[in-house]
Amino acid sequence: MNASDPALAAGVVDDVLRDRLRRFADVLIPAAHGMPAAGEVGVADGQLDKVLAVRPDLAEPLARAVADVDPADHETSLARLRESDAQAHDALLLVVAGGYYIDPDVRRRIGYDGQQPVEVRPEIIPNYVEEGLIEPLLARGPVYRPVDDVERG
Repeated sequence: MNASDPALAAGVVDDVLRDRLRRFADVLIPAAHGMPAAGEVGVADGQLDKVLAVRPDLAEPLARAVADVDPADHETSLARLRESDAQAHDALLLVVAGGYYIDPDVRRRIGYDGQQPVEVRPEIIPNYVEEGLIEPLLARGPVYRPVDDVERG
């Protein structure tokens, strides 16, 4: 069974994982400023299922992460996880943030109704595009460093 197999996600995700994820997710994204906490929108429930349906490869590293973090000492345990298992650390953050921001109520509250073609919403074209300020960047081309060359720290 490979890491992208949906059956792996089903075998890894259980009620214990969901409960631990829910408690930790609420620490990462607490209710504030009229926005719900991550647990309130189902980050460990239906939203987790949606994320893992698209990214089943996150199930196993998520399980490692959730087994290793402590909501009562989230800063230390998250830092320790980042150092000891960067893949699990990244999976945890991606699942929580991804699950949170794909929730329809969260998207409505922040005013994001999804990607739409410019023809549908011409007001989304930023002024810097209309004024030609982005042309030098487009002419320069992409500039990036491959992820493998970036040091974690």
